[in-house]
Amino acid sequence: MTVTVTLRVPPSVYQLAQRTAKATARPVEEVLAGVLAAAAPTSENLPPDIRVEIDALAELDDGTLWKIARRVFPATRRRRYDELLDKNGAGTIAPDEREELKNLRLESERLMLRKAHAYALLRWRGHVLPRLADLPRPR
Repeated sequence: MTVTVTLRVPPSVYQLAQRTAKATARPVEEVLAGVLAAAAPTSENLPPDIRVEIDALAELDDGTLWKIARRVFPATRRRRYDELLDKNGAGTIAPDEREELKNLRLESERLMLRKAHAYALLRWRGHVLPRLADLPRPR
């Protein structure tokens, strides 16, 4: 199903879309719809349990998204993760520690995914994102 909308764009954007449409033998509308689809934050390639969590972020207000985007992995958990990584690399990790390492990795990855998606949504909503140098550093 498609929905028809009227979209006002600057002449330079329309000319670029028109050139792309001509070069790819597609309608201008299809080119513009493709650009919007490609730029929109999406969770379509994520596992279903994570997708639900990530999709819920789109319903949050900007202030809450900023809080999520600025979260950091707790220092005590990061230190433990590093300690377990060292033990794993040295081959001295116990089975229960290996499970703990796996769980910490998953927790860290979920946090990074939530942060990245929150930043993508904020950018999509027109906010200027901080430079990499301005982001909080782990301690």
